[in-house]
Amino acid sequence: MSQLSISVDPREEIGRGSNRRLRSSGKIPGVIYSKGESRSISIDTKEFGKLWQDLIGHTPLVTVVDGKKEVMALIQDVQRHPVKDFFIHVDFQEVTGGEEITANASIHFVGEPAGVKNEGGSLETHLHEIEIKARPGDIPDFIEVDVSALNVGDVISVSDLPVFPGVTYTSHEDTPVASVAGQMREEDLETTAEAEEAADTEETSDEASDDSSEEDES
Repeated sequence: MSQLSISVDPREEIGRGSNRRLRSSGKIPGVIYSKGESRSISIDTKEFGKLWQDLIGHTPLVTVVDGKKEVMALIQDVQRHPVKDFFIHVDFQEVTGGEEITANASIHFVGEPAGVKNEGGSLETHLHEIEIKARPGDIPDFIEVDVSALNVGDVISVSDLPVFPGVTYTSHEDTPVASVAGQMREEDLETTAEAEEAADTEETSDEASDDSSEEDES
């Protein structure tokens, strides 16, 4: 996917009241952070909504067009209304081409695991994005992980992820990314149910004994 862009306008007024008025006019208040400074901006709500939709499953690195100036920036934080779900505020972090930054890259799983197809297992995905360190130009749009060779009991860890030049995964190499779990046999399910029932019975019996002891003491 080619790098997406968004146009922004300078914002002079700040504060809760001005932000409400801005949102009522179809704009979102935002801030662009760069080294040692920040500048307040406004963004067209419809344009940002389309951009945000296009970025689903992709690293949120975009070109921000601020008047005649264009900068690369990571969308660092997006605040939405907890009930009505409209955009409240957007934070951008400006980045430079030669500077190594930390970002989250989306993980895309492809293929049907052999353990699911042939053994009736189930695919368990433990991570859907992963933190990386890289220069902006080296950041992958997403990380594709082929799970088709996984059998029941197999695990893909961070150390098994694709290698990209200039990209470092910050998670421990043993961190699980995906695995295939087997189905529990019927007799195992029955054994588990019986064990839970026995534990409940024992707990009830202990509580009854405690109540009886308290009555004797009184």
